[in-house]
Amino acid sequence: MVSSSSFERNLEEQLRLVGNGLLNAPSSIDELLTCLDHAEVLLENTEQEPSDFLLDALFPVMKGLRAEALLKHSNEDVRVTVASCHSEILRISSPGQPFDDDQMKASFQLIVEAISKLSQPSTPCYEKALSLLATFARVKACLLMLDLECEALVLQMCQHFWLIVRSNPSADAFWAVEQIMTDVLNESEDISPDLLHPLLASVLKENERVAPSCWKLGEKLFSKCAAKLRPILRGALKAKGTTLDDYSPVVASIYQDEISVSRSDLSAMPAVSSRKRRGALKSDVERARDEATLVPRDLRDKKMRLSTRGRSNPSEGPSGI
Repeated sequence: MVSSSSFERNLEEQLRLVGNGLLNAPSSIDELLTCLDHAEVLLENTEQEPSDFLLDALFPVMKGLRAEALLKHSNEDVRVTVASCHSEILRISSPGQPFDDDQMKASFQLIVEAISKLSQPSTPCYEKALSLLATFARVKACLLMLDLECEALVLQMCQHFWLIVRSNPSADAFWAVEQIMTDVLNESEDISPDLLHPLLASVLKENERVAPSCWKLGEKLFSKCAAKLRPILRGALKAKGTTLDDYSPVVASIYQDEISVSRSDLSAMPAVSSRKRRGALKSDVERARDEATLVPRDLRDKKMRLSTRGRSNPSEGPSGI
């Protein structure tokens, strides 16, 4: 049995090697993917709050992964793998911010692009994108997006989510989408019409038959985010020219509750500042670790065994979840 210290020494050595490889990225796509796949496995095996010597070994990897040549690489598999590595760095650093604001925005842009691949289950990088999405959901990385005021990117991500859910996704993908959208709705200081209208459309009665997965997600989000949606529901229905009879009963339930809430009660509700949200993220993440039974088993069993020799076959990438 390999001791913890031996494992960490081996991990440190391999992180330094792969970091040097990324800083001097090969021009061959096959060689580059082999290096990136190796980096992904090493990052998956790095725990949160790593030791100082592991942090030191991580710096070259992180520097290599934020190079513009990788972030904007022409090959789709390369970009998705880089995005997956970025999601693991977010996990390792959570609830902190691993890069500066501009670098974080570039990282989130790449991650959202990778997430969009999940609306096409036949795409070769589907499993890798699914693994990325699960990690993103578990560490509540969307809260960092909100803190950085990436409203347009958050909206784009949620638009991808509705396409993903409409494609009849796996239980794992549905779970991750539900977690992220719940966090986005509950923690957004203002819910824009562009964010609200697709949610309302999902629970139109016709969609119970036409788009049952969207209907299911919409009902769940209305139930879990009722307190946040209630004050804006009346205005949204008026703007759309629809009535309660057009929607799922969950909408009528929330609407009736809104009538009984006075304006003074609403004005007394404190706004959640970005600083408070960022401070609360640590306790949320720690609580999520203790609630592992809420996470589908396939997601909990995601981590792979670390090879002591590295990998020579570029096709032997992470198996996903």
